[in-house]
Amino acid sequence: MRDGSDVVSAWPMPNALLDCAGAATRAPLHQSGGVGIGCSELAGMVIVCDGRTKAVLRVARALWNDPASGAMRHADAAGYKLAVDCARADNQNLRSLG
Repeated sequence: MRDGSDVVSAWPMPNALLDCAGAATRAPLHQSGGVGIGCSELAGMVIVCDGRTKAVLRVARALWNDPASGAMRHADAAGYKLAVDCARADNQNLRSLG
């Protein structure tokens, strides 16, 4: 990223916390087992979909929140135009948007 925050370990914990705040049923932290970059830390997300109205709302919120946090991170840390445009379109309240 333009601000130098490309560290692989920098985002798994905030991602898990954002997934919890976004109504994920579970947000485990784990490592990749040596694939890809190799033993990098990751955050996963589990959402229970049992057909209840509350579950439908939780699924919608969690599935919106996860990619929105990626746009937020790229807009706020790096100022990439596409991410900034996406964050503005989603009415995200970010310091980088002024």
